[in-house]
Amino acid sequence: MKRQDYYLNGDSGKMSSDGFYISKSKAFIIVFLALAVAVGVGIIVHFAGSAVNVECVCTFPTTDGGNSVGETAALELCKTWASEGYTDICSVCPNNRMSSTISTRMTRKTITTPRTNTTSGSVTTTQNVPSVVSNVRLPTALKPLLYTLELQPHMYTMNPDEFTFNGSVRILFHCMENTDNITLHINQLNLTGYISVTHENKIEDLYQRHEFDIARQFIIIYTKIQLIAGRNYTVDISSFVGPLVPGLSGLYISSYTREDTKIYLATTMMAPIDARKVFPCQDEPAFKAEFDVTILRKESKKAISNTPLAQSVSRGDDWVADKFERTPKMSTYLLAFIICDFNYTQNTTKSGITYRAWSRPEATDQTQYSLDVGVRILTFYEKYFNIPYPLPKQDMIAIPDFAAGAMENWGLITYRETAMLYQPGVSSVKNKQFVAIVVSHELSHQWFGNLVTPSWWDDLWLNEGFATYMQYMGVDHVHPEWKMFEQFVVDLQDVFNIDGLISSHPVYVPVAHPNEINAIFDKISYAKGASIIRMMRFFLGDDVFQHGLTRYLNGLRYDVAFHDDLWFALGNQSLAEDNRISNVKEIMDTWTLQMNYPVVKITYNRTGQITVEQHRYLQDPNAMDPGKYTSPFGYKWHIPFAYTTSDDKWFNVNSNDVIIMNKNETTKTISKNSIPAPTGNNWVLGNPMQYGYYRVNYDDRNWIALTEQLKSDHTVVHVINRAQIIDDAWSLAKSGDLDMSIALRTTEYLNKELDWIPWSAANNQLGFVGSMLERHQLNESFTKYMQNKTSSAFEKVKLNSTGTTHLESFLRSTITNLACSYGVEACVDEAKQLFAQWMSSPENNPIDPGIKSTVYCVAVAEGGIDEWEFVLVQYRTANLADEKSRLLEGLSCSKQPVILSRYLKMAIDPNEIRRQDSVSVIVHISRNTNGRSLAWEFFQANWDFLSNDFAAGSFTFSTLVSGITSLFNTQFELDQLKEFVDSKASLGSGERAFAQALEKTQSNINWMTANVPVIESWLNDQGY
Repeated sequence: MKRQDYYLNGDSGKMSSDGFYISKSKAFIIVFLALAVAVGVGIIVHFAGSAVNVECVCTFPTTDGGNSVGETAALELCKTWASEGYTDICSVCPNNRMSSTISTRMTRKTITTPRTNTTSGSVTTTQNVPSVVSNVRLPTALKPLLYTLELQPHMYTMNPDEFTFNGSVRILFHCMENTDNITLHINQLNLTGYISVTHENKIEDLYQRHEFDIARQFIIIYTKIQLIAGRNYTVDISSFVGPLVPGLSGLYISSYTREDTKIYLATTMMAPIDARKVFPCQDEPAFKAEFDVTILRKESKKAISNTPLAQSVSRGDDWVADKFERTPKMSTYLLAFIICDFNYTQNTTKSGITYRAWSRPEATDQTQYSLDVGVRILTFYEKYFNIPYPLPKQDMIAIPDFAAGAMENWGLITYRETAMLYQPGVSSVKNKQFVAIVVSHELSHQWFGNLVTPSWWDDLWLNEGFATYMQYMGVDHVHPEWKMFEQFVVDLQDVFNIDGLISSHPVYVPVAHPNEINAIFDKISYAKGASIIRMMRFFLGDDVFQHGLTRYLNGLRYDVAFHDDLWFALGNQSLAEDNRISNVKEIMDTWTLQMNYPVVKITYNRTGQITVEQHRYLQDPNAMDPGKYTSPFGYKWHIPFAYTTSDDKWFNVNSNDVIIMNKNETTKTISKNSIPAPTGNNWVLGNPMQYGYYRVNYDDRNWIALTEQLKSDHTVVHVINRAQIIDDAWSLAKSGDLDMSIALRTTEYLNKELDWIPWSAANNQLGFVGSMLERHQLNESFTKYMQNKTSSAFEKVKLNSTGTTHLESFLRSTITNLACSYGVEACVDEAKQLFAQWMSSPENNPIDPGIKSTVYCVAVAEGGIDEWEFVLVQYRTANLADEKSRLLEGLSCSKQPVILSRYLKMAIDPNEIRRQDSVSVIVHISRNTNGRSLAWEFFQANWDFLSNDFAAGSFTFSTLVSGITSLFNTQFELDQLKEFVDSKASLGSGERAFAQALEKTQSNINWMTANVPVIESWLNDQGY
C-alpha cells in the first residue's frame, strides 16, 4: 500500500462464551416482550444525540434457555450506535429513517446480529456485548485452504442510500489441532441464511450454534462434535448482506459524473483488516488460502478481480455471473474486485504478462504513461529478484474515490487517480514522478508482501519498507536521469523529524487492536524501513543484498515471514559470498527493535586521527518518556560508519569503506595517515552520501570549516551531503546539540546553490523557522533575509520550465514557491499576471504545470471572492485528478476568514469535496496563517464526525491530527491541545498522533524560547 502523502498514519478484555438461554416453551412470550422493549428504542435513541434523529425498531433473538439475549445491554448498545449515526443496528431498522446534520456521520454501519439457524436439532445463538479489548488474534486450530465466494452488489437504483450487497461463502479448512469451534472475522454484515459444517467425507451437518464477539469482530461457530486434527472440514455460510456505502474500506461505492449524471462503481479496499466487512473469513495475513471468486453484475457493467475471467454465465433478469480463475495462495487483504463501466489500454511484458490500465472512459488517454512504466518496471523486478511474476495478468485501475495512494492487490492494483493518471502538458513533472513512484512501489509488493507476507502486522515494515526502497530502484531503472537515489535523502530527512520524538515507535512494533494496526501505517514503517534497508545494502554490498533477497523470497514463496527470516537469508548469503560483514541480525536488531536513532559525534583534534562516539537523538531531550517501548540495547546501535576529508573528497563510498562501530563501544578511534591536520579550513565529513541512518555532529571548528567550504566552492561537497549538512545542523540546533548560530551559517551560501536536493533540505528547515516566526515580531526581518536568499535564484529560474531537466523543474517549483511566499515582488507580480490571463481566457491556461500550485495560491491570497470562485469552478470542471488537487490546495490560500470558514464546511460535504480529499483540504487551511485557528476550532467542533469517518483509515486520521497541530508553538495552544485530549475517552487510531502533537508543540515552545533571541541577534548582525 502506498501512503497518500501527495499534499504534503485497548485494554485487556476476554471474550465470554457464556450465553443466556431460554426454553422453546417460553420463546413465544419473550418475542412479544422483545418487541415491546424494542418499541421504546426509537424513543431512547431519539434523545441519544442532538445531531441525529433515529427511529429504529429492533428485535432481539431468543434462545432455548429461557431468556432474551441480554436485552438491557443490547438496548444500551443500540442506543450508543444509533446516536453515532449507525442506523442499521438491528435486523429490521429501516435505512431511510435517519436524518443528520453535516456534523454527523454520513455513512451507515450494519452490525452483525444473531438469527435462528434453520438446521435441524437443538440450535442456540448468542451475542456478546462489545468491550475494550487488546488481544484480537484468531485461534490457530484451523487453516483455511480454499474460499468459494460469490458476491452481488446492488447499485442500480437511483438512490445510493438503498445500495447493498449480498453474498455467500464456503470455506475449506484443514484442522491443525482438535477444536470444537470455528472462529471467523465478521464486521458490519447481517447473516440471512443458514450455516453448516461438514467433514469432507460425510454428509452430516456438524453445526450446533454460533455467537458473536462484537468487540473482536468474531463469529464463533460451535460444532456438535470435536473437529479432529489432520482432517478437512467445510463451513457454508449461505447468505449474508452488507451495506454498500462510500466508506473507502471493504466493498464500497465510488462515483463520478458524466454529463450531470452520477455513475456508480463498486470497488474494494481490504487492507489491513476490512475483508471481514465483505465476507466472513480469517482476516489475518498468516491465514493464506486460495480463492474462487464469482461476481454478479448487470449486463451494462464489467467485473474485474485478481485473476483472469474464466467464464460468464447468464443468471436471468439482466444479471451475469463472472467466475474468475482460482487465485494463488494469498492473504485476505489482497483480494479485490471491481464492478464498473471503465475502459482500458493494454500492453504485454517480455515474459508474456498481459498488463492493462483501467480508468473512467473520459480519462483513458491519461493511462499511457503509467502503463508503459508499469510494463518496464515489472520486467525489471522479474530480472532483479530472479523470480517470475506468478500471475498471467496484471491490472491497474484508477479509482475516483480512494483513501490511500494505491493498494497492491495481487493482479489488480487499485490507485487513487492522482497516483496513476498523467497528461503531458497539463500534469506537472512532480505528478509524473509521483505516478512512476507509486507504480514502482505497488509492483514491488507483488513480491514483498504478496508472494512473501509478514506473519502479522508488527512486521508491516517488511512490506512497506521494502516497497518504499524498491520504488526508487524501479524508477531509477526507467529514468536514470532523475537521480532517484539522490532524491532518496529527501524521504530520509523527513522521517528523521518524526523518529526524533520520544513518542515514536520501533520499526518492529507489537500491535493487537485494530486501532494500533491502523496507526503504524506511518513514516516509520515506510520511510525509516526503507532507510535502514538502504543502509543495509550499503554495508553488505549490492551483490550480497540482491542475492540475499532472492534467497529470502524463494525460501518463503506463498508463505509468511518474520523479520528474523530476512536476517537469516541475508546473513547466510553473506557467508556464502565470503563477505566480511555477516552478522546481519546482530546489526539490524539494533535498528528495528528500538526507536529513534543515534548522533555520531566526531572529535577531530589531531593529524591522522578522529574519534567517534554515539548518543541517542531526541528533538526534545527533556521530553517525558511514556514508557510504552523499552530499548533492549540501551539506545545504542551497531553503526556502519564512513567518512571523507577535505584532502580526500571521496564521496563514492562502498561496503569496503564501512567501519562498524559496535553498540558496546563508548568511543572508537580511527587512525589514517590521510586525515589532515585540524587547522585552517581542513574538515572531516561523516556519513558520505548519507547512507547511514544517523546524524553527524562535530566541534565548532569543523562545522565552520564545512560552511566555509560551501561558501568558497560548494560543488566540492556532494549534493547529498550539502543537504545533509543543512539538515543535520538545524536538527542538532533544535535538540540543543549545536548552537543555532552554526545552523544559520549553513544557509549563507544558498545564493549560489542551484541543485534541488540541498534546496529541499533548506526549504524544510527554513520553512519550519518561517512557520514558527510568522506570528512573531521577528517575522519581518526573517522575511527580508529569505527574500535575499531566494531572489537571485528566482532571477535564474523564472516561471517557465522550457528546456529544463527533471530536477531543474523541481528546483524551479521550490524556488518559485519560496520567492512568492516571502513576497519577492517579481515573483508575485508575474504570478498574478499569469493568473489574470487565465481568468480572461479559461480555456487556455498559460501557467506552467510545475508552478501552478504557487500561482494559484498567490492569486487566491492576493485576490478576493472572484478569484476564489473562479478556482472553484475550475476544480468542479477539471478532468485531470492532479489538476483538481492543485486547485483544491489553491482554494485554501485565501486571507479572508469568511471564505476559509466556508471552505472548511465544504471539506466534509461529499457533494462538494470527495471524502478522500477532505483531510488534505483541512490540513492545507491549517497551514494558512489566517486559517490555523479556524481549522483547529473546526476540528474540535466536528470531532465526532471526523473521528468516525477517518479514524478507521490506515493513516488519514493521523495525518489530520499531525497536520493541523504541527505549527502550534504557544503555551495557549499547548493548553488547548491538552484539554482536548483529556476530554476524550478514546482517541482511537489517533492516539499516537496526539501524543506526538503534544510532544512537538512542547518542542516548538522550547525552540522559540531558546532560539528566537539567537536568530534575532544573527539577523541584526547580517543587516536585517
